[in-house]
Amino acid sequence: MSADTGNQEADLVHGMRGGIPNDRMERIHAGLPRSIELRNLNSCLENPLVALGSGPTKVHGHVRLYQGWHLLNEARIALIEADACKLFYEECQPNPIEAIYRCRFYLDDAALRLYSSCEHLLQSVNLYWGLGVPIKSRGLFAKVIAEAEKSNLPELSADVATGLRGLGPDWEACKKYRNDWVHNERPGIAGLERELSFGPRNAQDIPPAIVKAIKDSGHLLSVTGSGKSVSVRGGLEINELRRIVRNAYCQLLGVYERLAPLLD
Repeated sequence: MSADTGNQEADLVHGMRGGIPNDRMERIHAGLPRSIELRNLNSCLENPLVALGSGPTKVHGHVRLYQGWHLLNEARIALIEADACKLFYEECQPNPIEAIYRCRFYLDDAALRLYSSCEHLLQSVNLYWGLGVPIKSRGLFAKVIAEAEKSNLPELSADVATGLRGLGPDWEACKKYRNDWVHNERPGIAGLERELSFGPRNAQDIPPAIVKAIKDSGHLLSVTGSGKSVSVRGGLEINELRRIVRNAYCQLLGVYERLAPLLD
């Protein structure tokens, strides 16, 4: 199901929504810790070239930290807008489908930026301490931790490795959500569309109703002797996706707070 844009107001002065009361917007901002404050922990976040004399690999590490921090800040902006759109279309100009659709748009954006921010942070650690993990390396997270744990430097073997391991289950759930819709089928969201899961089965054909629905959507599907099953689910609740992505942001921010002073 797509968002209903046919009767959309012309005065959506805030992009995907109109204005909401200032006190409500302030409350939304207050609900998320401010990643911008990380600039007080490392001068390179204001100017990544401030320590040019520290050597090319450390400077490159500072640049990656700087870029990752900006992505983290942008993820927070997306999370703020996810809540603002949800509020606007639930209370100011009620439209339940728009509320879910717009909220998911920004949650998807935040999930992408958080993943990229973490990759930049990992490369910052890798370059700053010269761990030697190839820049384009699969399984970067595990490889950086493994190399850090081998180090004789206590801040690297203890603080850095422990800090990176501070990313918990909601971070993994956010990463899986991002990976699924980038590399596999996009996860369904309750109220927008059903989620189809394909897997092996013993019966001969996919149920006719599912085949018709897929064909009506414009997708091509060969069903004769497919040996596949299709399960249909209502999809993830938008509030659960919101909880996961917000917690992932807070967890990654916590890792930055721990590591940024060490990367000065």
